Amino acid sequence: MSSASTPNWHTAWLLEQAEVVAAYLKIPTGHVSSSDAYIIMVVPEACVLSAIVYVVLRILVRIVTQTTRWVVVAVRTRQIPSVPYEENYGNDDPLSMLMGFLDRTVVVPLLGQALILARGCPWEHMYRWVTDKSLVKCRVLHRTGIIVGDPKGLKRVFQTGYKLYDKDLDFSYGPFLPILGTGLVTANGKHWQKQRLLMAPALRIDMLDDILPIAKKAADRLAVKLKEVKSAKVAVDIEEEFRLLTLQVIGEAILSLGPDECDDVFPSLYLPVMEESNKRVLAPWRYVYPLETFKYNARVHKLDSFIKSIIRQRRKERKEQGDGYQKKDVLDTILDSVDREQITWNAAAETQLCYEIKTFLLAGHETSAAMLTWTVYELARGDSKALERVRQEARKNIGTPLRREEVEKMEWTLSCLKESLRKYSVVPVVTRDLNKDDELCGEKLPRGSWIICHLQRVHHLYKDPLEWKPDRFMPGGEYESFSDDIRPYMFVPFIQGPRNCLGQYFALIEARVVLGSLCEAFSFSLVDPKTQGVTHPTVIPVGPVGGMHVYVD
Repeated sequence: MSSASTPNWHTAWLLEQAEVVAAYLKIPTGHVSSSDAYIIMVVPEACVLSAIVYVVLRILVRIVTQTTRWVVVAVRTRQIPSVPYEENYGNDDPLSMLMGFLDRTVVVPLLGQALILARGCPWEHMYRWVTDKSLVKCRVLHRTGIIVGDPKGLKRVFQTGYKLYDKDLDFSYGPFLPILGTGLVTANGKHWQKQRLLMAPALRIDMLDDILPIAKKAADRLAVKLKEVKSAKVAVDIEEEFRLLTLQVIGEAILSLGPDECDDVFPSLYLPVMEESNKRVLAPWRYVYPLETFKYNARVHKLDSFIKSIIRQRRKERKEQGDGYQKKDVLDTILDSVDREQITWNAAAETQLCYEIKTFLLAGHETSAAMLTWTVYELARGDSKALERVRQEARKNIGTPLRREEVEKMEWTLSCLKESLRKYSVVPVVTRDLNKDDELCGEKLPRGSWIICHLQRVHHLYKDPLEWKPDRFMPGGEYESFSDDIRPYMFVPFIQGPRNCLGQYFALIEARVVLGSLCEAFSFSLVDPKTQGVTHPTVIPVGPVGGMHVYVD
C-alpha cells in the first residue's frame, strides 16, 4: 500500500501514534516522518497490533522497573531495623493461636505489614513502630517503606535535601490526581519550581487583607444559623458547618463565588470526589467498582467544566475591559502572573490552571475545617478560662473594619489552633520517593526508597503529648525550648522548607477570625462527651468519627 492511496486523516493519525511510540522510545519528537509511521504501522490491522504491543510493552517495562526498584531497596536497606512481628490476637484459644501462626509464617512473609495496616488506623500502627527509633522499615505488599519519626530526619527531607525527595505519586497521592493533577502539591522538579513562582504572588502576605472580610462574613452567616438553635438543645454538626464555611471562604477568595453558589456546587461535586479518593487510598479495589467509577469520573468532569467556564469568562472580561478591569480575587492575581510570564494560553495552560484552582480548594478548606473542629471540641470540653481568653482577644482585635495587624495580635487564639494541629496531627503522615542515593538519620538509603514522614510522631515528642495545652505555643512556651536547628521541624502541619504550604498564613488568619467571632457570641457543649472526639482511622485530614455534634448556648 502506498502513502498516496491513504487518506490524509489516516496519515495524520499514524503520525500521531508514531510520535507516541517515538516519545516512549526516547526518539526526539518531530523526527517521525510519514514513511516512518508506515514502517511502524502499515495497515489498520497492524495499527491495532502495534497499539496492543505498545501497551503490553509498557506494562512489562513497568513490571521490570518496579520489581528491580523494590528488590534493590529491600536489599540495600536491610541494615535498618524492621517492624517486629506483632501477635494481636490476644487469646490462648486454639483458633487465635492458629491465626497467629498463619500470620507469622505465611501472611507477613508474603504481604508484609499490609494486613496489619488494614486492621484499624494505619498511621497509628506506624506511630507505634517508630517509637524510640529514628527510622524503621516496614513492607506493604511489594513496597518497602522507611518510616521517619525524627525531626532531624524531617529537616533533611523537607529542607536540606528536598530536591532529592519527590512527592509520592504512585501510592499516597495517586487517588487524588484527578483533583490535584500536576498542581503545586504533586508537581516535582522544574515544573514545581515554575508553578511555585507563578502561584506565590496569589498568597503573599499583603493578600491576606482581602481574606479578612470574607472570613468575617462567612462567620457571621454561620452565626445567624447558630442563633436559630441557641439554647434549644438542638444538636449541630459543627464539623460539617466548618467544612461548608471554609469552602465558602476559599470559593469567594479564589473565584469570587457567592456562598449559595459554593453550597450548590462544591458539596455535590467536590466533596464526594474527595471522599471517594480518600477511600481509594486504603481500598484500591474501588477503582474497578463500575458504578462508583462512573459517578466519580462524571463529578470530576463537571467540576472541571465548572472551573474552566469561570476561567474562560474571566479571561474574556479582562480582555474586553483592558486597563479598566478591576481585579477581583486570587484567580485574577494568577492570570496577572500568566500574562507577566508571557505563558502561551492554550488547552494545556487552561487545564494546568484548573488543577491549581482545585489544589487551592483542597488545601484551602480541609485542614482549616479540621483545625477549627478540634479546637471547638477542646474548648467545649476543657477549662472555661481558655474559652474566655479567646473571647477577650476577639473583643479587642476583631473590629470594624478588620485589620490584619490587629488579628495577628490574637496570640492565644493562634496558640489554641496550633495546639489542635499538633495534638490531632490532621495530616499525620506524608510520603516521598527518593530520586537519588542519600543518607538519612545516619543510614544510607538507595534511590527509589519510599519515605514515610510520620508527622504525628514528631508532634508527640512534646511533654504530655496527649494533653491539649495551648501555652506550648505562647511566647516562652515549650515550642521555643527546642534547639534552633530542630525547632521548625517540631511543628510541621504545613510542612517546612521550600515546599511548605503556600496557604498556611491564609488558613491561620481565617481560622482566628472565624473562631474568635463564634466564641465571642456562643458557647458550645458536647452532645455526648464520653463517645465524641474519636479520630477517624482512615481519612486525611483527620476529623472525628461521626462528625462533631454540639449544643449551642
